Amino acid sequence: MFKLLDKIKSSAKAESKKSSKRRGFALVLVLVMIAVMLPIVSDMNYEAKTEFDLAMNYKHKAEARALASSAVNFAVIIFDLQKQIESILKQFKLSQQIEIWDIIPMDTALLRGFTNAGPFVDLEDVVSTSDIENPTGAATNEEAGEHTYAETGDPIFQFPGDFKVEFKGEDTKINLNQLSYGARGAVIKMLEALIEPEFYDFIFLENTSRKEYVDREELIQNIVDWVDMGDDKFTDGAKYMTGGDEQSQYDEFEPQYKVKNAKFDTVQELMMVYGVDDLVFKILEPHITIYSTGKINVNKANHEMIEGLIRAYAVDKALPIFYNEDAMRELLGKILAKRAQYGFAKLNDFITACADEGVNLDQSISKIADTSGSIYRIKAVGIKEGVESWVEMIVDREGNIYYYKEG
Repeated sequence: MFKLLDKIKSSAKAESKKSSKRRGFALVLVLVMIAVMLPIVSDMNYEAKTEFDLAMNYKHKAEARALASSAVNFAVIIFDLQKQIESILKQFKLSQQIEIWDIIPMDTALLRGFTNAGPFVDLEDVVSTSDIENPTGAATNEEAGEHTYAETGDPIFQFPGDFKVEFKGEDTKINLNQLSYGARGAVIKMLEALIEPEFYDFIFLENTSRKEYVDREELIQNIVDWVDMGDDKFTDGAKYMTGGDEQSQYDEFEPQYKVKNAKFDTVQELMMVYGVDDLVFKILEPHITIYSTGKINVNKANHEMIEGLIRAYAVDKALPIFYNEDAMRELLGKILAKRAQYGFAKLNDFITACADEGVNLDQSISKIADTSGSIYRIKAVGIKEGVESWVEMIVDREGNIYYYKEG
């Protein structure tokens, strides 16, 4: 009997050892499978998440593009409204140029804040029916059984995403392409005036480290030569007496290229002109265009352009203000204050405002300046979940498009 029990115990211990070994092997197998599958599953999860994010970004981009298109349509409505406002101002003989986009931010994110705080938060649809009981506070028509009441509609600007529209007048800049015909002299005067201040002397000193060294006169020459049809350097009067081959400077470039002798196709093309490096372009770029009517709107031009007009067309170039930056700032402040208060109905009003401050302007300023503008750069941006899409175009008041780009 005892021998039988010993055999059973020995057999049980053997089975227990075998079972322990099997469990140990199974545990190792499970751990190995986890180690193998974990990076595979993680990679699959990452790829799935990436593809999902890409799909959502593509969706948001498409929605943002639709919002940008809506913003363009909104800009058309704003232009129509602007025309009505200007018509009213003319009726009352007001000279101020009031442009809606200068007063109201064309940004739905901001406009929502205004409308949510005011009485225009809800659009109301007027409903007339004979079948619905008169709601509390509704107006009742004289005819029995017919009631008119206001039904609350959707809040203004309640749509997913946002859009904003920026308007910038191109008629506040110098049109470089006018160097190719009649207004050349006026454009040259303005370019000279922009780089005239002593503040820019360091750019045109002979010991400058700029690779393409030119003085002020040669820079203007090279810009004119890029546009005009001749092969010789532009010469005109005492400032521009030195002629020569306009191509010779460009032969130093690698790769070489020819002087265009035609109008600029883009503002960035100015960078190809000899002497126009990043620094010079940064100075000129905010003040130049190739799309304007050719006349600078003194009612909307910035203070730098107003200063340029004064420098270019002052009868007395020896006035102290041209050599005293503080005096020039004071003069500009007074002229801009008059513009803000009264506006300039005619160009003579601007000339008079300058004369009142001791600076007489030549009447030939009429070749380059005016008191209105009609061409605008519009940038419409659609935004959805942080994803943006934009449309930039240059248009006139009549809807003619001169430039269009999407991004």
